[in-house]
Amino acid sequence: MNNFEKRKFLDYLEKLLPVTDTNSYSFDTVFDFMINEFKMDKKVFPFDEDGDLDLDTSRKRMDFAKILRKEIKKLKEKIKPQNTVLERQFNTVKEIYDLSNEEYEIMMYLTLREINNIFKEYLDCLQNQSLSTFCREFLNMRFGRKERVMSNLHLKNITDSRHSESVNSNLLKIFDNPNCNTPAKIASVLIGKPEKSKLKLSDYSHMEKDCNTVINILKKAVEQKKTGVNILLYGGVGLGKSEMARLVANCAEVPMYSVITQLENFKEADREDRLVDLYSKQHVLSRSEKACILFDEGEDVMNRGFSYGGSASKGYLNHLLETTSVPIIWTTNNIFDVDPAFLRRMTYCVEFEKLSDEVRLNIWNRVIKKNKLKVSKEKVEELNKNYNIPPSLIANAVQTTKMVGGDENDFEGFIENVAKVVTKKKNVKNKKEFEMKEYSEDLVNTDIDLKDLTKRIKDSGKLNFSLCLFGQPGTGKSLYAKWLAKQIGCKEVIHKKASDLLSKWVGGTEENIAACFAEAKSKKAMLIFDEADSFLQNRNNAQRSWEVTQVNEMLTQMESHEYPFVCTTNLMETLDEASLRRFTFKIKFDFLTEPQVNQAIEHFFGIKDADVKIKGLTAGDFATVKRKLDFLGVKDLDEIVKMLQDEVKVKKSKELKNSVGF
Repeated sequence: MNNFEKRKFLDYLEKLLPVTDTNSYSFDTVFDFMINEFKMDKKVFPFDEDGDLDLDTSRKRMDFAKILRKEIKKLKEKIKPQNTVLERQFNTVKEIYDLSNEEYEIMMYLTLREINNIFKEYLDCLQNQSLSTFCREFLNMRFGRKERVMSNLHLKNITDSRHSESVNSNLLKIFDNPNCNTPAKIASVLIGKPEKSKLKLSDYSHMEKDCNTVINILKKAVEQKKTGVNILLYGGVGLGKSEMARLVANCAEVPMYSVITQLENFKEADREDRLVDLYSKQHVLSRSEKACILFDEGEDVMNRGFSYGGSASKGYLNHLLETTSVPIIWTTNNIFDVDPAFLRRMTYCVEFEKLSDEVRLNIWNRVIKKNKLKVSKEKVEELNKNYNIPPSLIANAVQTTKMVGGDENDFEGFIENVAKVVTKKKNVKNKKEFEMKEYSEDLVNTDIDLKDLTKRIKDSGKLNFSLCLFGQPGTGKSLYAKWLAKQIGCKEVIHKKASDLLSKWVGGTEENIAACFAEAKSKKAMLIFDEADSFLQNRNNAQRSWEVTQVNEMLTQMESHEYPFVCTTNLMETLDEASLRRFTFKIKFDFLTEPQVNQAIEHFFGIKDADVKIKGLTAGDFATVKRKLDFLGVKDLDEIVKMLQDEVKVKKSKELKNSVGF
């Protein structure tokens, strides 16, 4: 033992003597150790002729205890302070964590027992329930005070739990290493290394404004030493939230440290573990001139069921958010489970939306080039069109392909394989939709002049319009909406079907609807809802409350939406009357007229001057027959006509029920 350890051992022993049975075998063991370790003079103690202590009466034991305490004081005077490395380490830890005297003494006592077996072996001989006795006799703690102090030590990540006497392993690493002797070195052990990003700001060019805003906030927060700075990054899985957090911190030149997600024994860190690590890092980093913290998966602690130590109060985390002296960047995949009380305390929020085709294509090219994977330009464009997946999946597939030495076909296989798991869908590849080579307004039959309407909308320069396109299936409603988007300069179209939005969870459909409108607004895109009757059904016919709330959500979003919104439906008569008033234009799409049928035959099959008279056909019917011909190789007009007639026969339209002949 060095001088510091010897002095502490004697301090503990002196205070514990009054509650020690000096006539016990355990005490004899401790006394023998002291005689040998401290070279005590045996002559001052009552040994008998056989060399044993003469303590056969209580009076002799009391006298012996007085002698021993007097000798201990003499020993302490002889052992001069040396300002050892160990003592400096303890003092630095006290300063870093801002420990009270009680916290400091308990931390030191528990640590010495861990790093020097003499403390554990011999002090435990003198006491039962060692820590409780130590707190009572050495620190004069009243009943119940020990539990509060131990709770504080756990919050600062000094002990493994509020009821544990085991010191955190990171703390032990400090005292096991004599070279860990400066505040900077000690802090690095406690908080780890700062996070680094492998990306550049150009990788987030689609979020340039938000990136620059967060960088500026971080810079000003550390310069002005602002408290309560919290930044939230939220959005879907794999969109790069954590990586952006590291990137902006690096750009702001503010070192970033992450809150743990895993303990040293590979056990998953639970809510309490993560909060303790956050609280501890705040204490350590509060003394740094520049630092920020990354809390990934923030929903672990900010969800609506928040509790700490069994308490249902949100006050603890509210206080943490409001008073943090170190800026915290939180990430979460879902803000709907985050309690609004926590959201209100955010300084700035960044939403990570689904990427546009253009941005995603840039990511495909960048990741492929960076990993030197050979994929043709045409293949990359095809993959981008077929797989609407987050950047993380692209990177994973590239690395796996490189690892096995695969080609571009293997690359696609890996993409599809992982995408199925992430999206929870068996079919993740986007279906190829039939599109006319050049949209022809001559092949739609509407109750208003589409050419004139399109021109007027385009000339107005306004985007806050909505369309309800209704009529028979296959009449070109969605196709017209997409063509219109191109005419008015919308760079992107967000096209959703009922299956994309309907959720089995109460409130889930409303959340999906709101998210679609928000995405369209941020991208200034045209939003198209197919099968709109699923969301705008007449509320008078509703049997369940959620059927009403879905309609209400749609109406609310439609009312305030600033960009083109299109609904298509085959069941116009089922729509809620209030929704009809909110559409700028309502356009009926009907079956092709006889002249249009013959125009379509020329357009799809290249047969001119046909004289076909079939009622009930749509452009979609012609597309279906054309796909059949691609398999069968049929070019005869009569065969084509028969196939078109078959398409009409299977229709259940009321308008065709009384049609006789063709």
